[in-house]
Amino acid sequence: MIKRMKISHGKRALFSLYDQENVVSYAQHLDDLGWELIATLETVDLLKEHGIKVRNISKFLGVKEKYPFPPTLHPQMELVLTTDQDNSIDLVYDTTYPLSKGNDVGGHTLLALAAKGKRIVVSDKKDMGKVVDTLKNNKNEIGPSFRQELIDKAYAKISHHYYSLITQRKDLKPLKVIPLLEGENPYQNPAYLVQTDGKDPLALARFEQVSGTLPCFTNMADFDSILQMQCSLNQAFRKYYDKIPYAVIAAKHGNPCGLSVSWESAEAAIENALLGNPRAIWGGEVITNFPISGAEAETLFSKREGLPGSSRWMLDLIVAPDFNQEALHILGKRSGRKLFKNESLIRPYLNKEGEAYRMVRGGFLRQPSPDYILDLDACTPHIPLPDSEYLDSLIIAWVTAWFSNHGGNEVAIAKERKLLGAGGGPSTIDSCCTAIIRAKQCGHDLKDSVFAADAFFPFTDGPEELMKAGCVYGVVPDGGENAQLVKKYFATQNVKVFYLPEQFRGFCRH
Repeated sequence: MIKRMKISHGKRALFSLYDQENVVSYAQHLDDLGWELIATLETVDLLKEHGIKVRNISKFLGVKEKYPFPPTLHPQMELVLTTDQDNSIDLVYDTTYPLSKGNDVGGHTLLALAAKGKRIVVSDKKDMGKVVDTLKNNKNEIGPSFRQELIDKAYAKISHHYYSLITQRKDLKPLKVIPLLEGENPYQNPAYLVQTDGKDPLALARFEQVSGTLPCFTNMADFDSILQMQCSLNQAFRKYYDKIPYAVIAAKHGNPCGLSVSWESAEAAIENALLGNPRAIWGGEVITNFPISGAEAETLFSKREGLPGSSRWMLDLIVAPDFNQEALHILGKRSGRKLFKNESLIRPYLNKEGEAYRMVRGGFLRQPSPDYILDLDACTPHIPLPDSEYLDSLIIAWVTAWFSNHGGNEVAIAKERKLLGAGGGPSTIDSCCTAIIRAKQCGHDLKDSVFAADAFFPFTDGPEELMKAGCVYGVVPDGGENAQLVKKYFATQNVKVFYLPEQFRGFCRH
């Protein structure tokens, strides 16, 4: 039997705590502010020991029967948290017990109900102090943005818990769940970054955001794509030189529209990457393998002349090992620009452990992580490596073709250590023509350039376009029914092509 309580004095806070650290202090502050305190049994005993007035949740709800579940799971709980009535609860401070102690259904249900009712819901003890301070300084109220932030954190904690329950593989066990601004589209909300790898120093959750607004799902997906490219690029250079140049990838939606390396100048690498396709990069993302100082920041911020739109690059995302204070001041002028740093980017590498997953309807696809690094010495027939300028350009073209997603059958063209153009499917001839057209539209001279393709050429039509454009070196996977015909064509044109073993193709992001 339930007896409804009608109490109309002030605001109410409910404490349901596994971790009771600082709870006495928080309770005292709320009591001083005129809040009525309600708590579960263990917290009631603790607060009463310190002379703080508090009511047991069972008595508050009027629940007298004995049930085989906690009072927080009683239907009356939903009434006081999701509807407006005389005995509504305004704040819920709920620290759930870890999965190692069992499945805290009551605790997570309490969070869900409080979030549904748009209450002040505190699921992390680190936030409770902020809540108390805000209430003290803001006439017992908190702003709508802070309230929503707390609700998002509660949903993230609930998601983390139940995802952990269904996860049996160690490599997929969530370690951290980070709320994002929105999903791939604004209506896909809430969205989260879920960390599962606790050892990888380049896990996205280990990058520190040092400026800008909260990133969205698309920002982080693009971030992951350019990070993969930067790692592959650097490992390829270490393979051939045992050192790495200044490397910059300028991309739009995770696809490089500019990529450049320089052995002498970080600023030159930035400028050449931005000017690869200066129309496409506007509003895009950049990743470097070197710290950003004031000089490099100024190049990233404003060096854009004679092009449509703003004179500034309007980059949305910049990722680097570090930013000095001058760089933060320059690049932080635009609040929508997100800056992330991680010192491990100075020597980035692919994560070869674990497996790659893609969620599909009703399950997921699983395969070994892609970890191939360009190996021209394994090509047959053997061709001597070109001089360093051509070799560097081949590496750039290879990384672009293998880690871009323009619709399949990607082809990239590079010259003088910078990307000139890239294109994708649905056919290899379309890919070649698109890459050439984009390069020429940006004013690039393709004579003595190099190309790379992520799949074999089934006919000679694509190679014919590349030869007319001026390519003199290339790298492409072997294979296909017309492989010998294609090879013969390249040979007659005196073009040196490295044919990778046919099991190594650059298909990505399917």
